Amino acid sequence: MDITEALEWLDGKRSMTNIIPQDPFETWQVRISEADAAMMQQAYWFVKAHEEFKVR
Repeated sequence: MDITEALEWLDGKRSMTNIIPQDPFETWQVRISEADAAMMQQAYWFVKAHEEFKVR
């Protein structure tokens, strides 16, 4: 991303809304994938903190 693209995002000239599928099944697939990614991120930070602070 460069400054021009960043400013376009902030001005509302860009959006990812159009890439979200309109089919309900596909929409649920996207939501499930996002939830899965969030859980993986949470697990990563949990393990990192565990290793860093030697928590049992």
